[in-house]
This record gives sequence, C-alpha cells and structure tokens, in this order.
Amino acid sequence: MRSCTFRLLVCFAFLVATFGVASAKSQDFIHVNILPPENPAGSALLGSHTLNGISQDGAVYRQASASFYGPAFAPPSRGKPVTKCKVPVCAPPPCAPVCKTCCVLPLRMPGQFELSTQVFFPHVRGTFQWPGTVLGVPASEVAFSDVGIPSHATLLEYSAKYQIAPRWALYYSIMPIELSGTKVAEKSFWFGQWFYPIGTQVHGKWQFTYQRVGLMFQPILNPAAAVSLYAGWTFNEQRVSIKSSVCSGRGSTIDRTRNMVNSGIEIQRCLRTLPNGSTFACDNKAEVIWLDGAFGYDIQAGMRFSVPLGYGRWGYAKGGYRLLNLNEDRDDLRLDSSFEGGFVEGGIIF
Repeated sequence: MRSCTFRLLVCFAFLVATFGVASAKSQDFIHVNILPPENPAGSALLGSHTLNGISQDGAVYRQASASFYGPAFAPPSRGKPVTKCKVPVCAPPPCAPVCKTCCVLPLRMPGQFELSTQVFFPHVRGTFQWPGTVLGVPASEVAFSDVGIPSHATLLEYSAKYQIAPRWALYYSIMPIELSGTKVAEKSFWFGQWFYPIGTQVHGKWQFTYQRVGLMFQPILNPAAAVSLYAGWTFNEQRVSIKSSVCSGRGSTIDRTRNMVNSGIEIQRCLRTLPNGSTFACDNKAEVIWLDGAFGYDIQAGMRFSVPLGYGRWGYAKGGYRLLNLNEDRDDLRLDSSFEGGFVEGGIIF
C-alpha cells in the first residue's frame, strides 16, 4: 500500500517538472499570417487551404525578437509634426544686386556746421578815378599797378554754414585783403586834390573787405546731387591810399562802402564713391551782386574730394578756378576791382 502511494507521488512530481520545463522554454518562433491582397477585377482568390477560417497558403514564420514588436513605450510627440518641405512651383524672384556703383554725396544734417578756409591765388586788377573831371576834362583812370599795388597775391577766405533744417541753412563768409607797394610813376595822374607827375615815387595801399551773409534753400536734395539757391547781403569796403615823396610825403585816401544784395545757385553732383566711403564730386557756384551803384559776379568751378570721419562727420578738400568782379556805375568816384585765378579749399562738416 505504501509503495503504491509513493509511486503515485513520484509520477505526479515528474509530470509537474516536465510541464514546468516546457512552459519555461522560450518560444523561438511566432506565426505570422499574411493577408491576401485586395482582389483586383478579374483576378482569382489566392489559395484555398484554411485553418480556423484563415488561409494558410503563403504563411511565413519569423524569429521573434524585441525589435519586431517595437519599443514598449513611445514618448508623446510635442510641437507640430515634421512635414516635408515642398519646392515652390515658381522660383522666387532673385534678390536685388548689391549696388557697387552707388554714389553718395556727403550732406549736412540739421544742427551740423560746415567750416572751411579757401586759399585764393588770383591775378588782381583794379582801377580808380577820382575826381571824375579836372578843369572840365574827364580824368583818366589809374590802374593799381601804376601805384605799386601788386598784381598777384595769396588771399584767404573764411566760410561757415549752419544747417537749421533738412533743406535750409545759414551761411557767412569774409575775405579781408590788404596789398601795398612802391613804384616810380610811369605817367602823370590826378588822385584827389593832388597831382602826381611822371617819375614820382609813389606808395600805394589798397584795403578790401568782402563779407556775405544770407539764407540758403535746397530745392533738389538727394543722395547723389544737391542744388542750393541762396540770397543775402553783401558788404564791401575799399580804401585806396597814395603817398609820394613830393610835399613831404603827403597823399590822399579814398573810401568806398557798398551794401549790396547777392543771389546765386550752387550745384553739387556726386561722381564716384570709393569702397572706403570717400567721394569725388563736382562743386560749382555762380552768384550775382547788385545795388548801391555797383554790379558784380562771383563764379567758382571746382572738384571736391570728401573723406568720412565717422559719426556723421566729413572732411573735404576742394580745388578749382574762381572769378570775382565788382564794378561801379558812377562817374564822379569809380573804384573797380577784379580777381581771377585758381584756389584750394579745405573744410570739415561736424
């Protein structure tokens, strides 16, 4: 009885161990069912062998692995899903080409000053006639060179401009002159109440002040060009003194003060801008002067080279040719003068 019971227990333990080992063994293969494709029109069904209602034709067995089943946890996606960039049907228009030939003219901004000094190398000519008649006979004109006043000189003119608005500016300039010399008179002449015979040693002195102040307006103002119209007041004062060895060096002096009106035009045109920002430009100016018994003109033609100094400041150098002429239209007292020659100028805009 005891041996029978023992045998049953041993058999039961053996069965339990057998089923445990079989259940612990991994499944190396899984059954993959391939569904048949949709039946196109006129095609026959694939295969006829079925198992539990599922066709077994074309069944494929694949080794099981974690990569087949995919990750156990997929993190939630954030943001917009990634989409494929589509090429536009029409190509976008090309970008504007970089301007390599743009020409920019340096201009004054509101609140900026422009200070300059001009060195003028003119040929000076002038005549005077005082008195107008002698014993009822018109007196002859006397040239500056006849009394020793030099014909060539180096003159300085100082100018200032202030920009009060984008198109409006104030300007001021002054050119003081004083020339003198001694010469033996080559002809006889009258000057005031004195008569100077030929061969007399005379000493002549000429003082000249040329001042202008006014308002400037720029009707045309763009990066490449600027046209300025200006008008103002011109003050001109001249004095000629002549002395000689006759009568203990006594002589005469003539004074002439003129208050005139000036109006003119200035044209600036940019020609070329270098890679460092420096600019070549033409700078021309024409002005007429009238009233108070006188008429004149002031014309300047030149070239200007500007260099940027940073923070909206510029330095420039200018050179050209200038004509300045002032004539009187009276007979009792005439004092005419003219200047013609080259000039150089330097200035700064700040």
